[in-house]
Amino acid sequence: MNHSYILLKQLIDLLGTYEDEEPQQLDLQGFAAWMMHHIQENPTLNKRIDAGKNKAVYSGQFDYTKNLSEKSRFLEYITRISRFHEFYIRKYLEGLPLNTRLEYLFLSTVDLMDRAKKTDLINIHIVEYTTGMDTIRRLIGNGLLKELPDENDRRAKLLILTDEGKEVLEQANQRLEVERNMFLACTSYNKWKKHLSVLEEINDLHYMIYSKHYDKPPAELSNLMDSLKHLYK
Repeated sequence: MNHSYILLKQLIDLLGTYEDEEPQQLDLQGFAAWMMHHIQENPTLNKRIDAGKNKAVYSGQFDYTKNLSEKSRFLEYITRISRFHEFYIRKYLEGLPLNTRLEYLFLSTVDLMDRAKKTDLINIHIVEYTTGMDTIRRLIGNGLLKELPDENDRRAKLLILTDEGKEVLEQANQRLEVERNMFLACTSYNKWKKHLSVLEEINDLHYMIYSKHYDKPPAELSNLMDSLKHLYK
């Protein structure tokens, strides 16, 4: 964690206490005097940041990626960021009948499409068939999705949101907007937005390859990518 951020958090915590105790004297000089007085009375408030210690806590986690090639690091960081995002989403969905990011994505996609086939959800979100079907069954079992006959295909059924599903999705949207703001709070808008177009290009290319050339062996995939390189320079 950035040392400046840790100090800033300590300062904000103290400011909150100051506002509670001195609501009539909210000025910088008063806060500074109050803070010095409280630190003298309670020296434990003056928490020292041990840079070496903090580094040691995280060094084991980062040693692996630091020793990879640049291409490997780039791809590994994308994977790790996705896992962190999944971890936080689970926390922010606690208390709702949604347990995973995939369950949320399926609900959100049905809402955007109004009604969707099961295979639509599986293909859009690039998940294994059994994983996708298990997720859909859970959502139906929890009363968040229901099936309707497809008027254009008697053999197929369409998924729509139930009233409860709409309510749960609305709550989840609100919570995950907070999660997204939290996730990127320490990365400036200009920094992450600058790389968005690169990630979109990589995503679009490989989604096309995944959708149309799913069953090709590695050698054919490599040849295909070589033939496409001139389009993406």
